[in-house]
Amino acid sequence: MSAYLAAALALGALAGYLAGRGRPCVRLIDWAADQLTERPAWSPRFCAAAPIALVATALVWLVHPRRSRANCQAHQAAKRRYREPVPQYDPGWAARRNGPET
Repeated sequence: MSAYLAAALALGALAGYLAGRGRPCVRLIDWAADQLTERPAWSPRFCAAAPIALVATALVWLVHPRRSRANCQAHQAAKRRYREPVPQYDPGWAARRNGPET
């Protein structure tokens, strides 16, 4: 094994260790989520964060399609479960608005 190959392997192992400890992808995705939710649309930071969020979403769907689908279905079910009832139209509300409570 040559010295260059050994140095490249050691450098690669060190870079992998530092990337695992620092978690730059998680920090980048957290930054993008903050920019998308806290900045006005079409600001420079919003425009820089949008592709990052799209790539992260695509990767999640490619790597874990069943889990992503189940999460979407659970989110939709929760939205349906906690939906407020629709107010009903009462044609006689004007006649009763100043009258006694019944």
